[in-house]
Amino acid sequence: MTRPIILDLTPGAQAAATLLAALQLSAHVRLAGVLFSGAGTEVGVAMAHARDMLDQYGLVDVGVYAGAPGPMVPLPHGAGRSLPAGNDGLGVAHLVQAIRACPPDSVTVCCSGQLSTLALALVQAPDMAGHLHGVVMAGGAFHVPGNVTTVAERNIATDPEAASVVLGMDVPVTLVPLDCTSRFVADAVWMEQLAAMGQDPASVAGRVHADLVAARMGRGGGNGVDLALAAAAPLLALVAPALFSGHLAHVAVECCGTFTRGMTVIQLPQLSGGQPNALVLERMSVDAARGVLRDLLLAAVK
Repeated sequence: MTRPIILDLTPGAQAAATLLAALQLSAHVRLAGVLFSGAGTEVGVAMAHARDMLDQYGLVDVGVYAGAPGPMVPLPHGAGRSLPAGNDGLGVAHLVQAIRACPPDSVTVCCSGQLSTLALALVQAPDMAGHLHGVVMAGGAFHVPGNVTTVAERNIATDPEAASVVLGMDVPVTLVPLDCTSRFVADAVWMEQLAAMGQDPASVAGRVHADLVAARMGRGGGNGVDLALAAAAPLLALVAPALFSGHLAHVAVECCGTFTRGMTVIQLPQLSGGQPNALVLERMSVDAARGVLRDLLLAAVK
């Protein structure tokens, strides 16, 4: 029996690879929607590529939408709130509709970026929480430095209020922090293993491979840098939970601190009332996870 999932992605080669991997899991998951959040132009390009990818797989009925154009708390002068050309700006409404269309306690949202769209949807339509089987999100840093500040990870820091809302809505949450994903990268060896994807540059697999190569090497060329694969971690945590280990905890998000905004904190039971609000994944079998993702991407080679 397949479970419905919604991918909430940030534009980029990693998002394209995550979507392509999900498309190879049709025996286990059914895509109920795809969202992209970020700068307007980047979102528009990512949506077009995703729409083409889904059409190639015969999934013409799966919606592709732009997520919320900015954080829950507006930035000064509306900065960061651009929408892709032709978009209706109703990403939150589309997400609510997609979740409500699924049976109760069935759909999982896999978030690899900021949580703005999901948080706004939960606030505007709290009844949809009953349709959620869970939320798996890449974000947070507990025992490793952040990647925006020394204490804050990018996805949480971009919209701390949204992360706090999701963690406070009594929805099952699995958190995949930097503690798990900091070493989950595409290095030269892993990219060489994907060489077969590039044999047909016009194919879906070929275009994703080209995007990964370009992202790793830089559009102007170069010696290559390890490319973070954290975008795929929520999907892997859902379909291959044996790759991870963790524990239940009460996670709080710092929303007010001048220097600590976006920090994720595991509160002691005596301070949180002893009620966990998330499964925090502490460890990841990195080599095995890269192997699973590699095999899924190679399965797309026709």
